[in-house]
Amino acid sequence: MTPSQQRNLIIALLAVGSLIVVIFTVIALTRSQRDIRIAAPAEGALPSGGFTFFDLNRTTVLNRELRQTLSNMLGSDAIAQATPIDLTVVNQEFLQTHLPVLDTLNQSLNPAMGERREHDTIRLTYHRAEQHKMPFRYVELVFSNITGQPLYFIINPTDDFADSIATLTAKYGPPRIMQTEKKDASVRLWEQDGDILVATTFPRRNGRMSQELRIYFVANLQQLVESEVQALRRQDSTTRQAGERAF
Repeated sequence: MTPSQQRNLIIALLAVGSLIVVIFTVIALTRSQRDIRIAAPAEGALPSGGFTFFDLNRTTVLNRELRQTLSNMLGSDAIAQATPIDLTVVNQEFLQTHLPVLDTLNQSLNPAMGERREHDTIRLTYHRAEQHKMPFRYVELVFSNITGQPLYFIINPTDDFADSIATLTAKYGPPRIMQTEKKDASVRLWEQDGDILVATTFPRRNGRMSQELRIYFVANLQQLVESEVQALRRQDSTTRQAGERAF
């Protein structure tokens, strides 16, 4: 091989190497977007309705485009998968007394002995919504990683909580108002097509008032519980069959 041919070969190899580096860089930068499993709507899905948050409702399916839209409105997100689920409102006693359907789901989703259990979920959290002129200190959106549909939302509004309550009352009607056991906080409850929206205000240890909205998509939570029960049955069957083959 002549020196000229060797030089051309080296240039070609360097060009190929540079192209490979660019390809892997693009893959790395887009990995977080591709980590979201795009789920097709489940057969027999419930009709849209109930409560909404930025047009997200019980039938919404999370995908890359929706995640980008949310980031444009609420700022960059933090994504977590396989997360625990805690549906508690105020405390366990309040949940049992006033929201038994959520209490039943919460017990199904959490072990009786209190150990941590992770579920097939995607959790998006937003801490910079105020910088985008949105009246929220914190937003947490939890979706099923099986169907892509929402399970529950947690929203901490800014100080003008009364505006949020007025908006919800105008849209969904007057809430049912309850007091906590200590009579130090009020809890407002709306129910719409089986879904539950709870607004709570209660004092923190530092004296400031904590304000929180929670939206529970009950049918989707029930579907997650049923999926986990079926998965456990399949696992038990597989284990039993393996044991039978061993002897």
